[in-house]
Amino acid sequence: MTKNEIKAINKKDFAIVFSVKNANPNGDPNNGNRPRQSPFDSIGEISDVAIKRKIRNRFMDYDQDIFVQSEDRTNDGFKSLKDRADSIVGLKGADSETYKKIACETWIDVRTFGQVFSFKGDKNDSVSVGVRGPVAIQSAFSVHPIEITSTKITKSVNLVTSNKKHLIRWAKNIV
Repeated sequence: MTKNEIKAINKKDFAIVFSVKNANPNGDPNNGNRPRQSPFDSIGEISDVAIKRKIRNRFMDYDQDIFVQSEDRTNDGFKSLKDRADSIVGLKGADSETYKKIACETWIDVRTFGQVFSFKGDKNDSVSVGVRGPVAIQSAFSVHPIEITSTKITKSVNLVTSNKKHLIRWAKNIV
């Protein structure tokens, strides 16, 4: 057997089926965070990036080290990917192969999905390393068209205490 034949034998394809009811699994920031939906047939979509984020969050729930952490859910105090990478002993100044090895040993999401490390610096400090991960994720689509409904919330409480009752600050009479 050749190397290519062995790689083909070891390839595994799988599908994950999940259900979402009365929720927004992947809001579109360019559309008011409304659910992603095909404009032609109303089929719902969850992007591959959103699926990876959910997997990364689950890894974090199990105390795994994650390289790509969301800003609102970071567990190491770093505010950028560069700061996180710079915190690892041995990465700075490492050759490409050593960089890949240390990154894969450190972060499970790099080992799983791959990562492009591209950080500018001075002549001796720039990094451009690509790690290919074995897991490729594609967008997910709903089986049936989705219906997007909007619910408006009316606030019926006083914001401040007032002794004045039934005060109408502005009114217009229409005759």
